[in-house]
Amino acid sequence: MLKEFKRLIGIKEYSSVIKILKTIGPNSRTHRISLFIAGILIYAIEQSSDDAKAGSLEKALRILEEEPYNEGDEKNLVLDLINELCAEAGMNNFRESSRGEQYSIAENAFYEYTRWYNMPWED
Repeated sequence: MLKEFKRLIGIKEYSSVIKILKTIGPNSRTHRISLFIAGILIYAIEQSSDDAKAGSLEKALRILEEEPYNEGDEKNLVLDLINELCAEAGMNNFRESSRGEQYSIAENAFYEYTRWYNMPWED
């Protein structure tokens, strides 16, 4: 998954993303790092092509851009990617709140990504 993502956004850009995540990610608040990761996914969409292969990460990102509430394989691909990015950066994707509730950076980042252009005040 990381190979495809690296190819999609560029090797230099990928290295920068991982460096930033390694530096600020482990101690950052989930809602803040989730926005950063969602922004990276938006950047990836801008680098993608219209003729992405079915089943690819690139195609999954495009489908989710058009159908943000899609709960299929596309969501799982993106969640897997975010989990791998967290691991690569030395961040634990799964966290626990002060009340003992489990949550994940990947789920939060996915939520932010799929709602990136959702601005109800503009409707």
